[in-house]
Amino acid sequence: MQNYKKLGIEHFLKKDFKAAKVYFSLAYEKRKNKRLFNFILLCDLALKFPKEAILLFEFYLEHYSVSKIDKDFEEIFKTIEAQNEKKSQNELEDGHALNYQDFLKSEQQIGFKKSFENVINSTKLVIDNRDDFLDFLEKLVDNGYKDMTLNYIENVLAHFWANEKFIRIQEKLIGFKSENQA
Repeated sequence: MQNYKKLGIEHFLKKDFKAAKVYFSLAYEKRKNKRLFNFILLCDLALKFPKEAILLFEFYLEHYSVSKIDKDFEEIFKTIEAQNEKKSQNELEDGHALNYQDFLKSEQQIGFKKSFENVINSTKLVIDNRDDFLDFLEKLVDNGYKDMTLNYIENVLAHFWANEKFIRIQEKLIGFKSENQA
């Protein structure tokens, strides 16, 4: 029989938080207890705030045998979550940048157009990865933001001119333009 808890810990320590959550969830299904549930919460936290979650995970493992660890864990966890939520909210209110991964999470919840409108109206979007940028351009085209896509393409053409995905995006944009002219 698999020791899912042990596998979850191993994957968490490797920073594979999604796999760790799966293993902890499997362990929780077999034997529902507060500590396994806390490991699942840590995985969720790690997906949003890995540094804080890793520190709390190490603390939790180190004090795992202490009887009141669950109460201490809950207090620390709530404090970290509250601070991070407040920090995220303040960044959005202050007009700070939103990273692309957070944008994708928002897109899953409310759709591309609404997420994009929120970014345009309230903050900047920071994309620090070529593939993410190309993905973003493709989504712009697919969602009807042709002029904006064209502006981006004109600005980055020298950097992406030979990239196959970039060329496909340009062709898709050209296809949209010729459809509208017909």
